[in-house]
Amino acid sequence: MIIVGGTYDEFCFEPRWEKKFGSGLRACWVLGRLDPDQEIVFHTFGDAETRTYLEQVAGELKLTYHITPIKKAVQFKYGYPLADPIVAPRPDTLKFGDNNIAISGDNILYYGMIEGNAAVHGEKVIYDPQSPSNPIPFSATGSTAKRLAVVINVVEARKILGQAESDLAAIEDFFFNQEGAEVLVIKMGAKGALVKTKTGQEAIIPVYETKSIWPIGSGDVFAASFAHHWVKTDDAVLAARYASWDTAVYCSTRNFNFIPFESDPEIKPFVIKHYPKEQVYLAGPFFTFSERWLIDQIYHCLLHMNLNVFSPWHHVGLGEASVVVPLDIKGLNESKLIFAVLDGLDSGTLFEIGFGIAKECTVIGYVENESTESIKMLEGTNCVIEKDLTTAIYKCLWALAKHE
Repeated sequence: MIIVGGTYDEFCFEPRWEKKFGSGLRACWVLGRLDPDQEIVFHTFGDAETRTYLEQVAGELKLTYHITPIKKAVQFKYGYPLADPIVAPRPDTLKFGDNNIAISGDNILYYGMIEGNAAVHGEKVIYDPQSPSNPIPFSATGSTAKRLAVVINVVEARKILGQAESDLAAIEDFFFNQEGAEVLVIKMGAKGALVKTKTGQEAIIPVYETKSIWPIGSGDVFAASFAHHWVKTDDAVLAARYASWDTAVYCSTRNFNFIPFESDPEIKPFVIKHYPKEQVYLAGPFFTFSERWLIDQIYHCLLHMNLNVFSPWHHVGLGEASVVVPLDIKGLNESKLIFAVLDGLDSGTLFEIGFGIAKECTVIGYVENESTESIKMLEGTNCVIEKDLTTAIYKCLWALAKHE
C-alpha cells in the first residue's frame, strides 16, 4: 500500500498529548498493525526532525518513506480534543503551490495536506480531503484513479460543493458524476458513517459505543482501516463496518492495538439513522470568565453534533430570579437530557439536576474535582458521571438517540 499524507506534531493541552502523527503517519501505524507483513510506502512532507523520526518508525514497521523537504514541520495544537486546533505555521503562510509530490502505483491511500499537493495516479485510490476549512476535490489535485473511493465528512463535502446546506443527493451527484468516484463514504463522527456506491448500494454504518472517546486522529484511522479492508475484500460496506470498529478501538485506547472485529462485547454497535430532535439542557455555573468560557465551549460542541441545545447562559442570561427562573424551568420542561457541569457544586445546577431527575430526564455530569461522597446522590440516581469532557459530550448524542 502507498500512503500519501502529512506528518505533523500534535499537542493537546487537556488531556495532555504530545505526539508526532498527522494523517499520513497515523495511517502507516494503522496499516502496519492491521497487517504486520504488509509493505508500506509512505510519501510525505517534512523537515530534518521528521526524517529522524521516520527512521525510527521504519524500524518497527515494514515502512519505506520518501520525504519532500519543507522548512518546518506543521504543528497542530488543541486546547482539548473537540476544539479547533491552532495550526503553526499558519496555513496561509505556507507555500502550498511550491510543494508537490507525484506518485503512481496500484493501491494508494491519499490524504489532503495543508503544506503541499500530491498528484497520484493509481488503480485503486482512497482519497480523504482532510481539511474542514479548504478541502480540495480529488480531480483538482491533478490525480487520477481507475477506481476511486472518497472518504469525507459532510462539512468538507459541502465546502467542496460551495453550498452551506447541500443535501446528500447533491453530494452524491457531485462525487459520482463529476469526480468519477465508485464509492462514497460520508463520515459522521459520533453518528457513524454512510456508504453509497455508484451502482446504487447504500448502507448506514453503525458507530460503536465505547466507555471513553479520544477523537484526535479518529478520522485518519477510519480512512486507513477502510482502505486496508476495501483493497482486501473489495466490499465497501464491509470495509466501512470494519473501519468503524477499528476506529472505536483506537478511540477507547489511543493506540493501534486492534482486536478482532466485534470481539469485545462492551464495544457495542449502535445504528443512528437520524440526529435526535429532543433538547439538551446545558446546566452549569456562569458567574466568572472561566465558567462562561467552559459553558460556551460545551454549547458549541453540542451544536456541532447537530443537537438541539437550550443554554440558560446563551438563551436567558443573567437577571432577577422572577425573570430568569420561569424561562429556565420552561427549558427544563422541554428537555430530555441535562448536561451538567458539576465542579463547584453550584446550587442552581444541583436544583436543575434534581428537577430533571424528578421528570425522568437523562443526566450526564461532567466533573473533575469533586469527591465521590459529594456526588453520591447523583450516582445513586443513575446519573452518568464522566471526568473526560469529550466523552461526556459524545454520550449526549448517544443517549438522546436512544430516546427516539
